Amino acid sequence: MQNDHHWLQMRNIRRMEERVRVRLRRRIVPDRSNPFEDLAEEEFLLRIRLSKECMLNLLQNITEQLPIAADARGCPIPQHLQMMMVLTMK
Repeated sequence: MQNDHHWLQMRNIRRMEERVRVRLRRRIVPDRSNPFEDLAEEEFLLRIRLSKECMLNLLQNITEQLPIAADARGCPIPQHLQMMMVLTMK
């Protein structure tokens, strides 16, 4: 009888642990904003320190040298955002 009670307690504990594990899984939603579209020219210039036109020309010239993700795992960062991050670092 005592073994049955112990077994039931262990089963209940495992079920509760599983519920906690399921609840803790979080989905990461990537930021899909595009500074070229979202920012006015003045704001873009303040943040990136280049005009949108200059930035596009620069990206066209170095696109072949930027890394490209082989697949969509890990939410790869688009090339234009990679370049903008480098330019905004202080």
